[in-house]
This record gives sequence, C-alpha cells and structure tokens, in this order.
Amino acid sequence: MLGSSRIIALSLGCTLLLLAGQAQCLEAVRPIPGYVCMSLIPEDQLVTVQSELPPVLAAPSPTAALVGYPSAIVFVKWPLHEAAGYVEMLRLNGQRGWIAASHLRPWRPLNNTNAKCVPSFMSDGGLGTSIR
Repeated sequence: MLGSSRIIALSLGCTLLLLAGQAQCLEAVRPIPGYVCMSLIPEDQLVTVQSELPPVLAAPSPTAALVGYPSAIVFVKWPLHEAAGYVEMLRLNGQRGWIAASHLRPWRPLNNTNAKCVPSFMSDGGLGTSIR
C-alpha cells in the first residue's frame, strides 16, 4: 500500500515516485476495475492546508469517522455509488471511504487534450494513475 509521504509526478513514459530524495520509475500495470477518476472542484484544489480539504469519511454521513483527506484526483466507484449526498471512493492507500459529491467534478486534462485518467495498480503494488 502507498504511504501518505508519496509524491507522484508525471514523467516521460513513467511515473516518478519521489520519497526521501530518491526517485523510482513506476509504471501502471493494470486498471483498477470498478473505479474512475474525478477531480476536486477548483475551490478545493486551491487549499494549502490538508485539514481544510473535504473530509473522507468511513460512511456516507457527516457524523461518520474521519478516514483522511482526498488527493487532487479522486478514484470513485463506478457505476457511481452515491448515498445521502456522498460518493464512495478509494484512497491511494487502498482504503475505501466516502466524500461529499458536491466537492467532485469529472476529471479533465489540464491541457485540453483527449487524455484519459485511469486509476491503476502500479509496478510497486501501490495505487496511482495512468494518463493516456
């Protein structure tokens, strides 16, 4: 499983994993079945303090236990599994949770190409994305 200290950046032909000053080339091995990429809404993408991000909860309820916080790309269950205004998602560490649907939008490439985001199992066994 991926730890919270991972930073993932897109490179030519591979994804670089930067951890403690070391770089390792990771490749997407296969898609994660039953999940698609969505993005946080622009207002959430501007947040600089993690605790100000929308919470990921253990159940579709504002009173459920806090699981953590989302990354900029959110892996949502597909077909969309929505309950009480929350959407089921998968965190990069493999943990399932729920995020308020109002904080999500369809994923779009920043450069306006026809690229697609695919939630994927990576060559190190962790989770990541493949942008095709």
